Amino acid sequence: MMINAGNYNKKITIYKIIEGKDQDGFPVNTTEVVLTPYAHVKTTKGYTIIKNNSDFEKALVNFTIRYSETVVDSYYDSINSNRQMFIDYKNKTFTIEYLNNIDMENHELEMQCKEVMK
Repeated sequence: MMINAGNYNKKITIYKIIEGKDQDGFPVNTTEVVLTPYAHVKTTKGYTIIKNNSDFEKALVNFTIRYSETVVDSYYDSINSNRQMFIDYKNKTFTIEYLNNIDMENHELEMQCKEVMK
């Protein structure tokens, strides 16, 4: 499979939140960066959302990166521990809703994400 490296032109940060406690026993959350790859970013167009009679809150952003076993392992670890993984892109935060190993070939990894509204 031929991958066009020029498609991966947006820098993203993939991370997870680790819950812990400080030396006095108070809860402290720390951020653990999983990977800072370049990605191909594709947003759902408003027309597509309206045409499919969907809710705008269900609009997803797809981030496609080169396949990374580290991201896959971290994602499934986070699911098993009821935690979420996040992506930072253009000063916005997204939750990873779904991971897709494209064509099961371990070449590209598509992450369907939803923006975190604060």
